[in-house]
Amino acid sequence: MAKIAKKPQEDHSNDWLSTYSDMVTLLLTFFVMLYASSSTDDQKWQYIYQAFQSHGKFLNEYVDSPNPTIDEGDGTISEDPQTNGGEGNLPQSFDQLYHYISQFISENNLEQSISVENGVAHLNIIFDNNVFFEPNSAVLTQEGKDLLSSIAPGITAVKGSIRTCTINGHTAKAISEVNDWELSSDRAVSVVKYLDFTKVLDTEQFRTKGSGYSEPIADNDTEEGRAQNRRVEMVLLKKDVDLTDPEVMKDILKYDYGIDLDNFDPDGDHNNDIQKVPDDYAQAIIDRLDEIYPDSGSSGMTVGPVIPGDYDTFIVSEEETSES
Repeated sequence: MAKIAKKPQEDHSNDWLSTYSDMVTLLLTFFVMLYASSSTDDQKWQYIYQAFQSHGKFLNEYVDSPNPTIDEGDGTISEDPQTNGGEGNLPQSFDQLYHYISQFISENNLEQSISVENGVAHLNIIFDNNVFFEPNSAVLTQEGKDLLSSIAPGITAVKGSIRTCTINGHTAKAISEVNDWELSSDRAVSVVKYLDFTKVLDTEQFRTKGSGYSEPIADNDTEEGRAQNRRVEMVLLKKDVDLTDPEVMKDILKYDYGIDLDNFDPDGDHNNDIQKVPDDYAQAIIDRLDEIYPDSGSSGMTVGPVIPGDYDTFIVSEEETSES
């Protein structure tokens, strides 16, 4: 009588993988549910992203501390400027950006090359021309790129508080083989192109201006003065401001519309009598400028306010748009 063949013994050594994969799937589902039911904070994600991108070089209280200091007044993160700046924590507000840039300049001994000015509605970072460009050149140097990349995380961290970033190129009045207007404009565009390429801010926030040698800050008759006049300025305008504050309106008009109210003479008599100016003069000027020079940026073909003789604008043809 023939023997009945034994069934081959099944291998159950990897059965645990099925249980493990089920557990991982359930955990993933659980975390997706938690994420879907939670409120996301774009600023927190930006800080976390920057911390990973910089390999821990730049930190923020969101990342550095599991329990950041909360302001009992409005529930926001504490804005003590002593806890932000340089290569430590990233700024958490527009006002803290000034302390961040100032500390960066101090820690890297760049006082002879960079300065920063703080206003009620603006921040002006002034770069010595030699930091970014070779003489008579509009090609951004590697040193200039490295410098911009060093301060970029701080600017990006508060980009939600920045209305516009205007890069203004300046030259000195001297004998030169290049055209000052073209050189100053091209240099401003070079800086913006790098900042835009590296996504420091949104494209819509950038402006460029080429001033040639028309806005000197020192005597053009001396070599030292000409060296100071050769510069690149980065003017950051604050987004959320009190438009009823006269000083805020002066900042906006000066740095966004090119009108210096300290030297404003509405009737041309040059008597510097500010009492003759109506109380609502600032808003009246802005309304009139908006009426005469409407912003055509909504068409997607321009960037920046269209104010002849003041700010340069990017004019992009349909052909160039299709190629890019």
